[in-house]
Amino acid sequence: MQVRALKSGCVPIYNNLFLAPMAGFTDYAFRSVITPMSVGLAFTELTSAKGLYYGGKNNEKLLKTDDYDRTAAQIFGREPYFMRWACESEYLKYYKIVDINMGCPVPKIVKNGEGSALLADIKLAESIIKECVKSGKVITVKIRSGIKAGDDIAAEFAKMAEGAGASLITVHGRVREAYYSGEVDFNAIARAKRAVNIPVIANGGIFTEKDADIMMERTGADGVMIARGAIANPFIFSEISGEEITGDITTVKDFAIQHLKKEAEMSGDKRAAIEFRKFVNYYFKRVENSKTYRAEIMQSVSAEETERLLRKYL
Repeated sequence: MQVRALKSGCVPIYNNLFLAPMAGFTDYAFRSVITPMSVGLAFTELTSAKGLYYGGKNNEKLLKTDDYDRTAAQIFGREPYFMRWACESEYLKYYKIVDINMGCPVPKIVKNGEGSALLADIKLAESIIKECVKSGKVITVKIRSGIKAGDDIAAEFAKMAEGAGASLITVHGRVREAYYSGEVDFNAIARAKRAVNIPVIANGGIFTEKDADIMMERTGADGVMIARGAIANPFIFSEISGEEITGDITTVKDFAIQHLKKEAEMSGDKRAAIEFRKFVNYYFKRVENSKTYRAEIMQSVSAEETERLLRKYL
C-alpha cells in the first residue's frame, strides 16, 4: 500500500497507518512503545463521556498520553449533551482529535444504546456528531458496516457523518453480530469511500503487510486501521511503511520488555504483572512449544519476575 500523510480537518496526521482502540490492550503503556514505530495515529481506549462527566474512576489512566500529535481520544455515549461536554472538558483539553465510537459490539455497551447500537438510530448519531463538532475539536467517527448480516448502511452513515461535520471516518468491515471474526466486507467499505470526500480508513482482518495491500486495493480507502495484528506483531507498522526502526527495540523480546516496564511505571510492580498477562499469548505466538513458558509467566506476581522470564524464554 502507499503510505502517505493525511489530514483530518486542519490536523495533519503523520501517516495513514492507524492503531485501533482496543479496550484493555491499547493503554498508555502499549501505545507509548508502539506509536513511534511508524504509527500515524493511535487511539485511546474507549472512554465513557458520561463517566467523564460524573468523575468515574480510571479516567486519567484511560486518557493518559504524552504524544497528542499522534494520539486521538476516543469517547462513547448516546446523549449529545454529555458527548459535547466531554469534548470540551479538561480531560480532553490537549487532544486535537476526538473520535466517536459508534461501532463497539460489546453487549454491555450496545444494551445502553451506545457503540454500534447507534447504527440503528442515524438521527441520534447525527445529533451527537453535530454537538461534538460545536466543541471546536476535530471530530472523527468509527463505525461498522451494519448491525446484522445483510445490512448495507456504511455508505449512508458515512455520508451523514460528513454532513454533520466529521472530518474522517473509520469503517470496520464487519457487522456488529460478527464481532471480530468472519470475512471482511470490502465492498461496504468501498461504498462508504465513494460516498464521501473526507478520508475513510479501512479496518478489519489486517495481520500482515499483504492484508493491508489487499484492503487498500479492494476498498480504495485512504488508510488502514490495525487492531489485533498490532499486538501479535508490533512491528507491522514499520514493515508496511518501510521505515527503519531506530533505538533499542529490534525484536519482540525487546518490545515486550519495554512494554512491561512502561506498565510497571504506570500501574506498579504487582499490577503490571497481572495486566501484562493478556499479552503473553500474542508475544509468544511465534515461539515453538511455548505452552510451559507461557504458563509460568501467567503465574508471575511481579513485573521483575515477569521480565526475568521474558528474557529467559522469549
